[in-house]
Amino acid sequence: MTAPQTKSTGFTLIELMVVVVIVAIFAAIAIPSYETYIARANKSKAQSEMLKIAERLENYKGKQLSYAGYIPEHQTSTKGEINIPYDSATNYDYQIKIVDINDSTKALEDSTIGQGWKMIATPNQSKGNALRKSEYLLLDSRGLKCMTTDTLTVSSASCGANTKEWK
Repeated sequence: MTAPQTKSTGFTLIELMVVVVIVAIFAAIAIPSYETYIARANKSKAQSEMLKIAERLENYKGKQLSYAGYIPEHQTSTKGEINIPYDSATNYDYQIKIVDINDSTKALEDSTIGQGWKMIATPNQSKGNALRKSEYLLLDSRGLKCMTTDTLTVSSASCGANTKEWK
């Protein structure tokens, strides 16, 4: 007499490999989309903060009749610089620099004339891949509001060739 055979109830190696391949394909599609979403969200935060600062600057000028002497809230230890998020010294997403429009070597608090201002938001290039694709943002008191993938510095007069308007 032979022993009764029992059926094993489990997955074969092939079935498990197919599932792993399907999960890998989903991950390959989802991760770049997620990084792009994070880069857009960080850019939106920087744009929003720049617009808030611009409003505060206009209020300051309304009271002081000049932009000279303006000290931004959440300023880092370096004059005229703000990291987004605020309390992050090295792990920031964007760094906003605010300078005198006529002398880009001076922060507004060191400016003596203060007829205008310029803000540049620079993405943190040492962070992940998503921020390496991020755009630089430029906003000034004369109404220039643009973004570019080209590197911008505070001495830049405009966004350059690869310019897009803010939306």
